[in-house]
Amino acid sequence: MRSNIKVFIIAFGMMMTIIILLSIWQIKKIINEREIKEAIHGIVISDELAFYKEPKQNNVKQMRVLKKSENVYILEELEKDGITWYKIKVDGKINGYVYAEGVDYYKEVKGEKVIVIDVSQFDLEKDFATKEEFETFVIQNKVSGVYIRAGGRGYGEQGNFYEDEKFQEYVDACEYLGMPYGFYFLDEALNDKEVKEEVKVIQEFLQKNAGPNCKLPIALDIEDHEGKGRADDIWLSRAEIVQKLIDDLKKEDIDSIVYTNARNSRFIFKRIRY
Repeated sequence: MRSNIKVFIIAFGMMMTIIILLSIWQIKKIINEREIKEAIHGIVISDELAFYKEPKQNNVKQMRVLKKSENVYILEELEKDGITWYKIKVDGKINGYVYAEGVDYYKEVKGEKVIVIDVSQFDLEKDFATKEEFETFVIQNKVSGVYIRAGGRGYGEQGNFYEDEKFQEYVDACEYLGMPYGFYFLDEALNDKEVKEEVKVIQEFLQKNAGPNCKLPIALDIEDHEGKGRADDIWLSRAEIVQKLIDDLKKEDIDSIVYTNARNSRFIFKRIRY
C-alpha cells in the first residue's frame, strides 16, 4: 500500500513538473511573439556588429557577431555612457544589445520627393545575392516604395501569361520592413477579349498575393520591344486598348497607373485619360 502511495506521489510530482514547465514555455512563447509583433523590424547595416548580453562596452559577454543584412527586431532604444544602444531580438528568440548605429530600419518619408524602385527576378539574380541584401539596399538608400514585377503576358503569338519567379521574396522583404509596395504587370493585349483576360489575371493575382503593405496602385507596363513584342505592330493605336484596360480595372475597383519609357510616352499619354 505504502509503495503504491509512493509511486502515486512520484508520478503526480512528475506530472505537475511537466505541467509547470509547459506553462512556463507557453508563457515565454506568448511574450516572445508579442515582443516581435510590437518591435521595429530592423536590418544590420554594419559588416560585423557585436551583439552583447548587456548595454555596456567593458566586462560584458559578447554573444556573437552579427553579419550585415541580418534581420533583427528592435525592442527598445536607450542611452548609456554616451552611447545609443538598441535592445534587439535575434533569430526570433535571443535578446541582447548592439550599437544603434549598426542597425537601421524603414522610416516613412513625408517630403515632396521620394525614391521608388522597380524589381524583378533578374535583380535577385544579378544585383542581390539574397532577399536580405535587397532589404539592406532599400534601407541604406532610403527607398520609400517598391514596385515588384507580378508577371505579364508573353511576347509570342500565344500571349501566354507568366508570373515573376521571385515576386514572393520581394513581397516578404517589403512586408518585413513595413515598406509600401505595389506590383507591375506587362501588358501585351491586342483586343478587348485579351483585355478582359488581363483584368481577370491581375484581379486574381492581387487577391492572392497582396499583403497589408501593398498600398501602391497596379502599374501597367506599356512598352514596345523593338519588334519582339506581340503588340509592337499596333503601337500607334495601342492607347485605345490600354484605355480599355484602365477602365475595366477601375470597374473592379482596382487603381492603376501607366508605366512606360520616354520614347513611347508620346503615343500613350496624349491619348490616355484617368
